[in-house]
Amino acid sequence: MAVRVSNRDDPLLAAVLAFAPMWKAIASAGFRSQTMLYLLFSGGPDSVGLALALRSFARLAASPPSAGLRRFTPPALGRVGLTAALKFLSRPREIRLTLLHLNHQLRPTADEEEEWVRRFARRHGLCCVCERKDVATFARQKRTSVEDAGRILRYNLLQEKLEDDPTALGFTAHTLDDNAESVLYSLAQRAGIAGMLGIAPALHGRILRPFLFVRKQTILKELRRRRQKFLTDETNLLSDRPRTFLRHAVVPRMQDLNPKFLENALATCDNLRSYEGLFRWALSTVTEIAVAEDRRWRRTRPLPLLPELTWHAFAPDSWGQDIAGSLQVVLHHLLRSFGASLDWAVCARLAEEIRSSHGFRASGGPQITVEYHSPSGLLLIVRRGELEGCELGEGRTVLGSNLLQVERVRGERLRSAIRTLAASDFRVCFKGTPRLAGGEPGGGALYEAVFASNVAVPLQVRAAKRGDRVVLPSSQGSTKLSDVFINAKIPQSLRSNWPVVTNAEGKVLWLPGLLRSGEARVSGRARSGLRLSWEVQSS
Repeated sequence: MAVRVSNRDDPLLAAVLAFAPMWKAIASAGFRSQTMLYLLFSGGPDSVGLALALRSFARLAASPPSAGLRRFTPPALGRVGLTAALKFLSRPREIRLTLLHLNHQLRPTADEEEEWVRRFARRHGLCCVCERKDVATFARQKRTSVEDAGRILRYNLLQEKLEDDPTALGFTAHTLDDNAESVLYSLAQRAGIAGMLGIAPALHGRILRPFLFVRKQTILKELRRRRQKFLTDETNLLSDRPRTFLRHAVVPRMQDLNPKFLENALATCDNLRSYEGLFRWALSTVTEIAVAEDRRWRRTRPLPLLPELTWHAFAPDSWGQDIAGSLQVVLHHLLRSFGASLDWAVCARLAEEIRSSHGFRASGGPQITVEYHSPSGLLLIVRRGELEGCELGEGRTVLGSNLLQVERVRGERLRSAIRTLAASDFRVCFKGTPRLAGGEPGGGALYEAVFASNVAVPLQVRAAKRGDRVVLPSSQGSTKLSDVFINAKIPQSLRSNWPVVTNAEGKVLWLPGLLRSGEARVSGRARSGLRLSWEVQSS
């Protein structure tokens, strides 16, 4: 015999049956004859109400009416949801509901509450799984609040059950009130658009929140009508925490301002969620542009840098005025994509400096520098590691992505090396349009120097130091290495890993790609010399 259950008489069941994401999840699982449901159950009014609603849903599915199914399926479901609901209820199916309760061990009454949950499950013929966790200790270990720690552990419990059964569905009893509190809390924390989306109706498609469209007052009214008892967390009655302060002091005032505040907050979240896909597409498109630019810039400028430095670069000021107004949001997203992080205020300052063509540097995380280099228009993300210098004897040496070779040359080989150097000696300069350092993009780069024959090996390769000087060619005196970097417009974030080649006494002979010391230059009449090639492998 069909069970007489009407969603007109049961507003809690009606909320479950009108929840389109549930029918979508059931359809995705293939309309199975048996479905496992898991509900995070605290024993509070919301979870008690949802447990009763899901139990009614299980009874309806086990013995659906032979006619009049449409009275259980509201038109608001839409054609896809309505079709799925009618198909699922077209024949008897088994739904097994399990309550998941986490004993937080935070209150003296925690064990009594766990026992109440067990009795509730037995009374209503439901399965029940109770776990005990030391939430306070977990919160200290994770350096988070007790509230967040409890949430993590509860969802871990639910996720374990869903992983064991890929066709099972999970439920939480978040309400319309909870969503409004979440939005207000995010607004207070400046959480950005992600926080303003509120609570998702369906998390990962399998954790469902059918009461998200139901006021808490509606649930309480129905439980009172049924004379159904529930647990009360006394800490939720005090306004001494951010969430409870919003619940008792802010939300009621907002409802005084507009009685439909809760519904309007949810509608705003839905509207923003509709735009979220567009935002994600736009950010994904900009990210693709930045990644392509980064690849091109690094290939057209294969730099002779000491390991373990990695760098990325793109030119946001070349993307046009259409994106200028949203540059702060774009940069906040892009920097994370490249492994750096700046807060909103710093991103706003960076965006303003880019629009004004002014330089900018800031820390983007441990060993990470974010620099806007105005002469080239590049935004650089530079990650520094442990500097690795080395000693160069005759022969080949591998240094990170660099291949170094030292050899004695004489006769025609020496003259050929001098001619090649005179014709193709590349100078790195970060100003304006990039000049290719190795011919075809992606082909790497070859930097060369030919020193006088009296230069002894081994040579030393190290990072530039404060106070380093180099003798200029043609007896023009000497200059500080810092001035060489400034004249070549080298970004400050790259200078600490720019290599310096010295002799055994520490005298600077060469800055690859920038300057060869006048003291170490070989004359055209020399019979022999010392050739050093520095090849940057393509990335």
